[in-house]
Amino acid sequence: MSTVVDTGSSELAGTRGLVRVALRLDRWRTLVWAVAVAGLTQVSVSAIAELYSTPESRAGRAQLISSPAATALAGPGYGLDDYTVGAMTANELGLWIMVPVGIMALLTVTRHLRAAEEDGRLELVRSAPVGRDAPVVAGLTAAVVATLAVGALTFLALLTTELDPVGSAALVGGVVMVGLVFAGVSAVTSQLTAHGRTASSLAMAVLGVAFLLRAVGDVRGPESTSVLTWLSPFGWAQATRAYVDERFWPLGIGVVVAAVLVAVAFWLVGRRDQGTGLLAERLGRPRASRRLTGLVALTLRRQLGAIGAWGFGIVVSGALIGLLAGELVDYVDDEPQLAQMFPTGSNGVIASAFALYTVFLAVMAAAYASTAVAAARSEEVATRGALALSAPVSRTRWLGSQVGVGGAAVVAIMLLTGLVMGLTANASLGGDGHVPELVGASMVTVPAIACVLGVAVVVMGAAPRAFGVVWAYVTYVGVVGLFGGLLPDGSDVLSPFTYTPQLPAEPMDWPPVLVLCVVAVALVGAGLAAFRRRDVIG
Repeated sequence: MSTVVDTGSSELAGTRGLVRVALRLDRWRTLVWAVAVAGLTQVSVSAIAELYSTPESRAGRAQLISSPAATALAGPGYGLDDYTVGAMTANELGLWIMVPVGIMALLTVTRHLRAAEEDGRLELVRSAPVGRDAPVVAGLTAAVVATLAVGALTFLALLTTELDPVGSAALVGGVVMVGLVFAGVSAVTSQLTAHGRTASSLAMAVLGVAFLLRAVGDVRGPESTSVLTWLSPFGWAQATRAYVDERFWPLGIGVVVAAVLVAVAFWLVGRRDQGTGLLAERLGRPRASRRLTGLVALTLRRQLGAIGAWGFGIVVSGALIGLLAGELVDYVDDEPQLAQMFPTGSNGVIASAFALYTVFLAVMAAAYASTAVAAARSEEVATRGALALSAPVSRTRWLGSQVGVGGAAVVAIMLLTGLVMGLTANASLGGDGHVPELVGASMVTVPAIACVLGVAVVVMGAAPRAFGVVWAYVTYVGVVGLFGGLLPDGSDVLSPFTYTPQLPAEPMDWPPVLVLCVVAVALVGAGLAAFRRRDVIG
């Protein structure tokens, strides 16, 4: 590699060249992320300012946001006494910028560290005069540059609005800090396991736990007074109190934690061999059981960890939503003016809340479905896909098995989520009829999730190097699903959840569901056809 230059240290030899390569490989992916996040942020802020232009409308929104269910979903709710557009942006939009940026950062590190090591690229690189720590520096640098790029463009987008620049700096600082922390988390998990999917799943599990700690902590202690909130990077980011009374010192906690995680990653990389992880792998049986025969069984075994991690997070979130339903009813009873925001009173509040939160859970399931297709791309890059295709296995069957397992897992996850959410809602609300309605609400989102899965398959088949577009689309779908009412007319036209009946707040409407099923099948078919026509990495 002529671009590899020794930096003067044996452990860091070749760092400059690897950093240049990593940044070049990620330049378009980073641009897509930055434009998507900044664009959606700017549009959302403008819509909020237009829709809630009077103090009275913002005061009504503040009362709704202070409810326990909204607190668990969005955050502690600073500045509710004088609810400005800035405070509304920080409270209701900020967390949903932080989550995708954290995912972007951890996936970037895993892609440049563990995934590159797993498919053999780092072994080739290390055959040149490249030090042991150089790949870690390159991967972290790529993640930091991507995070800073998203933050910088988002800050510029906020400057085009009428929001206070200091508050915007606090909000964007929290977003960047979250990205840095989860880049460090991913750097550590990449040393623990020999497989890229497992490393990213472990990092995603940490992100899910951090989100849950913040949600439970904010509900238990108002305005981030709970210890649980202060165990989460999301809690530190929101504690900047952007657009209210800014304080930047909580960002220092995240910077210190990120630095410690990076130091731990460097310490761990010197205590393992190339191509291995620190967590011992269990030896398999000398002969595979009949349950592992065939591509579907093998794919299921390979994706079982990701299915379990994502499924656990989604189901637990559904259980939490069901448990908070009773508190939401009590809150509306204490604040009867909130019922005016819903056409059918307190029952309308519960139905609308369940409809909104079910979309939130469905977007999480769509994110898992995208990882299932991304796993197939990883198999291809690692040349294991070409090895499988060298046997009497068609391309359609190989990729179709990955897509089929992901789709079946989505159905199982949403079914179980609806069941658990219904059971906890029964316990919280004191009734016995919520299980069928919430199972129905969960299952009616499956066609929309399948459409997101279809988009991922199309990108995998037609432009696999641009897979970052899929994550940008998932981010768009999530923002539209949660804030569609605040966005300009027509901005939600590309989200399949726009056409999904909002059960249980709305009656069932079969035609759009059937159309979504047809669209999903067409997208998957187009993706498989494109995959058959392109070259396979081998």
